[in-house]
Amino acid sequence: MTLAQSFPPVAPPLWQPLRRLHHRTVERRTAAAAKDLRAVVGKPLDVALLRRALACQADGGNVFRLVATGFLAMMAVGYLIAGMKGLCTPGGLLPTSGGELGPCPTHQDKVNVAEVVGFCAAVFIVTATVRNALRATAVRPAQKPVFPALAVLRACARLTEPGAGHAEAAELSVKAQALGQALIDAAGRVASDYGSRASTRKSLLDHARQVAALLERTADELLPDRERATRKLAELAGAIAEQTADGRFTDLLGAMGQPPDLPTSAPESPDRADGRRLAVAAVTALLLTISVAVTTGMLGLPAFVTAPLAAITVPLLTFLLLGYRFGLIEALRLVQVLRTVRGENAVEPTATTARPEAGQADGGAPPS
Repeated sequence: MTLAQSFPPVAPPLWQPLRRLHHRTVERRTAAAAKDLRAVVGKPLDVALLRRALACQADGGNVFRLVATGFLAMMAVGYLIAGMKGLCTPGGLLPTSGGELGPCPTHQDKVNVAEVVGFCAAVFIVTATVRNALRATAVRPAQKPVFPALAVLRACARLTEPGAGHAEAAELSVKAQALGQALIDAAGRVASDYGSRASTRKSLLDHARQVAALLERTADELLPDRERATRKLAELAGAIAEQTADGRFTDLLGAMGQPPDLPTSAPESPDRADGRRLAVAAVTALLLTISVAVTTGMLGLPAFVTAPLAAITVPLLTFLLLGYRFGLIEALRLVQVLRTVRGENAVEPTATTARPEAGQADGGAPPS
């Protein structure tokens, strides 16, 4: 029995092409997953429940990308034009790197630069939006582990086909590990949806880690017993997809029961996951800033302009990348974690003293 009636969503109208692309992608992937599960273990898959959970959810990501890209484009054009204007001599000439004098950019040149930047930003936004619609990524963050589960089902079906061998088994092992990591990442999103309480976050993370450990343990059995491990992974992936779509985040295996108490690997700890996210975002922001500095340096922008530019853009780009990848709430949490590590606003744990029961404060016997 599910938490809600599993009616499949109605196809969006023609004047919503992105939602129609999302809807068709979900229909195609769920139908293929049901066929794969039936071919591997002979069990049905609740396709209607999956399609209802994977309905298109407009979360404002396109607006965020538009604002972020437009802001960066305006900042780059502003620095470029300001630098060129500051280098112009009173006679209307611009010194070049070779020491010669050239004409300063006219108003039309500045307009042309702004148009090129705006066109490139628009192409990037449109391409990213259509790509996300084709991949059906606009779903609730808590429901995103359904797609890795469907990918595991597809890999299991490929491994059962005639002629499958080591390459297909290795692909299945990698996808099973990716499913476990997706469950751990989604546990934090679910805890945020339910109020970000420490007890809720701990229970969800503990359960997700145990399920991920079970997936990894089963994937390790692909080497000695490929057929049995493939069927087991298909059953686990099907149960995880249905339970995640149904919102049962503390019972991801459903009728298969709770996962055994298996040891979890160290890289799945929250501090290492947060550190990896911060490191990737910071390095990406640094590389983007270096590329902008090199480009502006080749155009003749002086160093006293590029230095403040780097000091401003690296933290800003880091936060924008975190917000684009994990959402604003998670980006703010990661920034707060970084400030806590640096010693700012650190929360000291308060020791709780146990209150003695009546009759035990003076060594006497407790009341009967």
